[in-house]
Amino acid sequence: MRRAWPVLAFAGVLALFERVAAGRWSLLAVWVLVAFAVSAVVVRLLPWRRLADRLGPRPAVLYFILVRHFAAVLAGETGRTFRARRLSVTRRYGPGWFRSLAYAAAAVLRRAVIRAERLYAALAVRGLE
Repeated sequence: MRRAWPVLAFAGVLALFERVAAGRWSLLAVWVLVAFAVSAVVVRLLPWRRLADRLGPRPAVLYFILVRHFAAVLAGETGRTFRARRLSVTRRYGPGWFRSLAYAAAAVLRRAVIRAERLYAALAVRGLE
């Protein structure tokens, strides 16, 4: 449940922005939550290794294994970044706490984009794009 808080916050901000911009509540935030719930259940329940061995190197299987691996790497990097931030900030809500939080989030985003570019380049070199 702890991993769901960022998604819930994202969906809430998304719904709030939709309300401010369009003057109505949208179902986009609900769809974000549904997509997160379905993907979390699928990632947890499917036996990915046995499925890959049984089906062979089909594009859909390889894609989902790749997405699962990328999500695990990104989750690990996010955890390490925010843990380092928490250890380096002396007071949780002292001066500069929001700036350090923004820098940590920007670092996670920057690392994710760099990793995605490297992954795309590797797939393009192999002819799998």
